[in-house]
Amino acid sequence: MPLLRPDLQQLPAYTRPPGEGGGIPLARLHMNEAAEDWPPAAREALLARLQALDFRVYPERQGDLTERLRRRLGAPEGGVLLGPSSGALLDLVALGGLQPGDGVAVPEPGFSLYPLLVTRHRGRLQRVPVGDTFPMDPWFEALEAGARQLWVTLPNNPTGAWIPPEELEPLLDAAATRPDPPLVLLDEAYAEFAPRTHRLAPERWPNVLLLRTFSKALASAGWRLGYLVGAPGLVGRLAALQLPYSIPAASLEALDVALDHASAFDARVREVAARRVRLSEALTPPAPPSAANFLLVRPDPGPALRAAGQLVRTFAEGDCARVTVGTEAEAVVTARSLGGQLPAPGPRAFRQLLVLDVDGVLIEADRSFMEAVRRALEERIPGIAWRDDHFTAFKRIGGFNNDFRLAAAAWVLAERGQLERVFEGRTFSEIEDLVAAREPEAKATVQRHYADTIHLERPLVNLEELRIFPGDLAVLTGRPPEELELAWNVLGWSLPAIADGGPHLRKPEPAGLLQLADAFRAERVTFVGDTRDDAECVQRARAEQPAVEWRFAAVGPDRARFAAGAAYEAPTLRDLLPTLSREQP
Repeated sequence: MPLLRPDLQQLPAYTRPPGEGGGIPLARLHMNEAAEDWPPAAREALLARLQALDFRVYPERQGDLTERLRRRLGAPEGGVLLGPSSGALLDLVALGGLQPGDGVAVPEPGFSLYPLLVTRHRGRLQRVPVGDTFPMDPWFEALEAGARQLWVTLPNNPTGAWIPPEELEPLLDAAATRPDPPLVLLDEAYAEFAPRTHRLAPERWPNVLLLRTFSKALASAGWRLGYLVGAPGLVGRLAALQLPYSIPAASLEALDVALDHASAFDARVREVAARRVRLSEALTPPAPPSAANFLLVRPDPGPALRAAGQLVRTFAEGDCARVTVGTEAEAVVTARSLGGQLPAPGPRAFRQLLVLDVDGVLIEADRSFMEAVRRALEERIPGIAWRDDHFTAFKRIGGFNNDFRLAAAAWVLAERGQLERVFEGRTFSEIEDLVAAREPEAKATVQRHYADTIHLERPLVNLEELRIFPGDLAVLTGRPPEELELAWNVLGWSLPAIADGGPHLRKPEPAGLLQLADAFRAERVTFVGDTRDDAECVQRARAEQPAVEWRFAAVGPDRARFAAGAAYEAPTLRDLLPTLSREQP
């Protein structure tokens, strides 16, 4: 009887691509590593940490660093798993989710590690042809063929092909609505180099996991770190499979320091993305469009580049090579060796994001919600002395941006004969548990009445007016997802949006803004809101991601109460748009 599984006999061991030879130093453009090592300040800070590190004890900072990462990502509690490389985390996904013979759909061409992992866990490889452009029809075919897991790499390796979130969403919808939904793994190893990320997907689809690495964006391939983002229940089950103390102490310290210097790393990532475009323009013919830190070049430029002192990853089957975008000097050599000239750097596009609240900003909804809350409270507490100024007072306190929570708090206070306390301007921490217990019932009651009051809502701005803003547009609202859909009906159009789908997304929590900043790779985020919670949401986001330029714009008749420190102030969004349209980096 064999000592090991017979099917492993045909599985070749991983060997790294051929490197330097004959003592000749060659530029490492074959491994998709970062173009440059750590910035000097970050490197010195880490060396100081390592000098003081106690090597004899087990690494115990994984929980602390996971929590720091979770807050930066705006993920729910328990929604992030830090691991010793993204490959090791993908191994956990296969271990936890595959039975022998289960199909795993992977892109072809794709990451060379995928077949090894599928075989390792006795899965059945389903190769999905994606070519240079990542068409979606083959993925639907893999779904219909019964794939138990879909490993979707965006941007793809080795082609760099990428699609925006709106083109991927139909596949995610189709997967989630199957009787037995498959797990969809979005491998975003190169996400930071793309125009946008798929950060919002795990919030919308509980069968979706987002996988990322620090090897590229934080120039930390040597520290072997990656992370998963997903539904806490799913992530928690995978975390239970992870071996204890699997991340070395030095790697954890490296992550902590790298996050302290995240802005310096991010500036380099943006430079590489811009250099990638210039390098592609220098080639004849141009390389296929890439959203990663590399280009797929045809015909195979390997011999010419090796003669010029550069290593690249060649693929004999396609007569092509994957060429990592190196430093400026290395890109000059790459272009010249292939008969071109690297264009001079031009002005880099500055990524701005305008985030809009719905009620009071896009839609005049106060009358609708005031009336729905009033009817709900009168149904629950007949004879309640409820007035519009009670509703306004709750909003001014902060923490009651969500009208279901507002109704629940009013319900509890009224039963205790303390409704007038709302005018004291203080929170009610001593009844928090009672409010949380009442909220589901308050939600159901308010929503039932809201169906009869929604006709009172009207748009405050149209989409054409918004498009004068020189950047991306998104929505962050305290409405739950089902009521956000009603808002789109009122407006007649929609935008990428985050609704109140969980406690971590409830303003003034900053998670929604942090997710949107990630999703749009934004360098500046301006949030237009009409409540104290909106203003505080921006302040908290700034504390978690100081490298992003955060701005708050206060609108509405009550704005004087919360506009202190705001970058902009106007009666309405329509009044504000001409000013925002003139904003420059």
